[in-house]
Amino acid sequence: MKAYMLAFVRVNDLETFNREYIEKAVPIVERHGGVTVAVDENPSTIEGALPDGRVVIVEFPTKQAAEGFYNDPDYQAIKAWRQKVSESDSIILERGF
Repeated sequence: MKAYMLAFVRVNDLETFNREYIEKAVPIVERHGGVTVAVDENPSTIEGALPDGRVVIVEFPTKQAAEGFYNDPDYQAIKAWRQKVSESDSIILERGF
């Protein structure tokens, strides 16, 4: 069953973040079968309150693949750097009924 990683990311320096994090993280995402579905700097909230920040949705073939990406040893140093220059609220959810 497909799974999705949903993140609201607040970045201090977007240009550096894109260059230093995105360029290094995307190949690891792809290695785990992940595909970026959507990225939006200014999402439109239609109901309720959501965390601030860039919204990112990444699709994975399974929940295990999404968790595999997040826990990948190659991702740990990149994740640590990201956590120094940004804050995020993230979840992994499975698709469907």
